[in-house]
Amino acid sequence: MKYTYIIWDWNGTIVDDAQLCVDIVNQHLTNFKIKEVSLDYYLNNFRFPVSSYYDQVGLPTDLESLNKISSEFINKYRKLYKVCNIHSGANACFEKLRSVGIYQSVLSASMESDLLSFILHFKLDHYFENISGVGDFFASGKSNISHDHLKKLNTDKSKVLLIGDTLHDAEIAQNLEIDCLLFSGGHNSVEILTESDFPIVGTFDEICNYVLD
Repeated sequence: MKYTYIIWDWNGTIVDDAQLCVDIVNQHLTNFKIKEVSLDYYLNNFRFPVSSYYDQVGLPTDLESLNKISSEFINKYRKLYKVCNIHSGANACFEKLRSVGIYQSVLSASMESDLLSFILHFKLDHYFENISGVGDFFASGKSNISHDHLKKLNTDKSKVLLIGDTLHDAEIAQNLEIDCLLFSGGHNSVEILTESDFPIVGTFDEICNYVLD
């Protein structure tokens, strides 16, 4: 097999939560009397760090405001994430990869304590050998934890594939010098993902076929 280890992103890649994130941010926009944005706008403009996206849509990004908005966002997300589902075919894909001896882990820009709760809620913890999240709720990205996560895998990085749904995932893979596969069903549109040179797929069936080809 070409790959022996898959690093999965969480938000958008495994859990289908882009619309929820749009809805929560739109509540903030309404509070500041700023025009709400559509899902299409979000998919074509979302970037890490999330503060850069907030700045683009007109939300204040000074430290005090960012702290308040970020705190309110995660509190609302914690209350509402159970309305989301994991993407169609995800469970079958995880099971198929495990059955052929491919190890799997999760690397996320979510707070690690929240990430563990989310994964347990969806009953997916038994698929992942390692789970890494960040230590705060600012959603600034996962660059700072990515190298440590890769070290934990204790495997040849030429055999590691990162699967994510944003340009940030492509950047992480480039920094780690590992392969990347981009999923277009998450937080960035196909048009945005094509800014990267990595291949793009749209379903979990395609993901499995790509990995096992």
